[in-house]
Amino acid sequence: MKLSRRKLFGLALGATQLGLMARYGLSTASAAPVPGRPTKLLAIWLDGGLHWESFFAPLSRAGINKFIPPAQGGVIPWGYLPDQVENFDRSPADLDAPGPVRKLRGPIYWNWANPADTRGANPVVNNQQLFRPWGYAWADPTYKLFEKASLLVGADQNTAAHASGIVASMCGVAGASFRAPAVQAVIANAMASRFPDRPIPNVSLGGTLPTALGLPALANPTVLRSAASVEPTLSDRRDSAWKGLRTRTDVPDLAFDGSPREGTVPATAVDAALLKVLRAERGVSTSGTDALLEQLYETYKGESRTIRRDILSVLGNTPAWEHLKQDARYPVDWTACIGYADACGPGASMGSYDFALRLLKSDLVTSVNLRASSFNNFTFDTHSANGVQMHTNHLRIALEMVGQMCIEMSLTPSKTDPARSLLDETLVYVYSDFGRTFPKQGSDHHPATCALLVGGGIQGNQMLGGYDETMNGSPMGAPVALVEEDGQRTLRAPRSQDIAATVMNAFGLAPGKDFFIPGGYGVYDGVVKG
Repeated sequence: MKLSRRKLFGLALGATQLGLMARYGLSTASAAPVPGRPTKLLAIWLDGGLHWESFFAPLSRAGINKFIPPAQGGVIPWGYLPDQVENFDRSPADLDAPGPVRKLRGPIYWNWANPADTRGANPVVNNQQLFRPWGYAWADPTYKLFEKASLLVGADQNTAAHASGIVASMCGVAGASFRAPAVQAVIANAMASRFPDRPIPNVSLGGTLPTALGLPALANPTVLRSAASVEPTLSDRRDSAWKGLRTRTDVPDLAFDGSPREGTVPATAVDAALLKVLRAERGVSTSGTDALLEQLYETYKGESRTIRRDILSVLGNTPAWEHLKQDARYPVDWTACIGYADACGPGASMGSYDFALRLLKSDLVTSVNLRASSFNNFTFDTHSANGVQMHTNHLRIALEMVGQMCIEMSLTPSKTDPARSLLDETLVYVYSDFGRTFPKQGSDHHPATCALLVGGGIQGNQMLGGYDETMNGSPMGAPVALVEEDGQRTLRAPRSQDIAATVMNAFGLAPGKDFFIPGGYGVYDGVVKG
């Protein structure tokens, strides 16, 4: 049967991804390896919806004057002037250049001559703002992180609701529930046969679960909170539960229908008995019950392999911050403040970055989804009277944490390819619920959002897309070059589907074979190398 867009779209409204794959023969297996592409995903959800335009500046000179308040705030700086905007690589920023592709740039709040300066006044803005160091990690010429990062600008989430916006960022389609698997699950599934020694392919460290929606059981998210949460769930360390039951024997790997597979399963006596009972339940009830039992069956086998791997010991022997801390400017226990010291908090309070690093460095995982915030768990879901000012300062701090994480990954050799770094083999995808109304309109929900891609396979130092500066109020996205799913190139305003498709395209995944997104999509042209 010919696979048409109309046919798939219609079926997607009432069918799961698994149903589509089964009916049309779409593969749930891995794509062929593509040289230079990532094999891991770190998705960082900054909780609450972001004023992206306060850190990055994809606006023209006229757009800045139209949508951004002038520089103000003193020790809690916000707003900026066109003359304050610089390319992060220090090349001249042409704010009047036309076109949807620009170098990575933003308002410079730090002192280039002394990035740690928090007391000096910025002469570029007539001393209306004191210098702030946060965010400098993205422009630091020592590490040139900007060369590894692309900002996708102005995508329409098709929603301004928190839950629906998070779903849109994770699977490409807004809604109260998932209508396609999360990109985290798709990538975990696609890499599974290439990296069978990664026992927990899809890990969730807080936030909305990156659901697999009908993909094989191995793509379902494993919920962890910290290294301590591994011990009671994915290890056999506790005598109270495991004494006398730890012995494992390799038994033949049988599919749920009893047919033989290659390899074995390291089963305890209890495991073997439960797997046998589950197989016997096949066909007793409905096909829906069988599908659920098969997920449970495959999950149980996966857990058996994971427990034998003793991942608790592997994690215990894997350091988190080991390279960047050699640079005295980036201590592990750093603290950020709003104002002089009006509100302060440590970097460690912004999310489970340490644990995410250990998971990625240990090579135990393919996909990690990390809920993150600013210090002391400040989420960006706020509508206070000084919301824009607080958002601006907290976003610089939150992105400083993300930047330091990416630098540490860039300094860490890959376990599978010593010629690459951990950042080379990992795509970092930074997203939020949606954007925010532009500062002159306050700090309310706004469906036009951005996404930041860093690392593996990415053409760096660019912002793709922009905002429709002819609009009044808060603008939506301007047309950008996209490659539609049929291969045609076009210029149109981007949507959430396009971001999700671009993330998966970075891994070399093929539409219709490795993923499907209801409603159609394109891929941002020029983001992925090659």
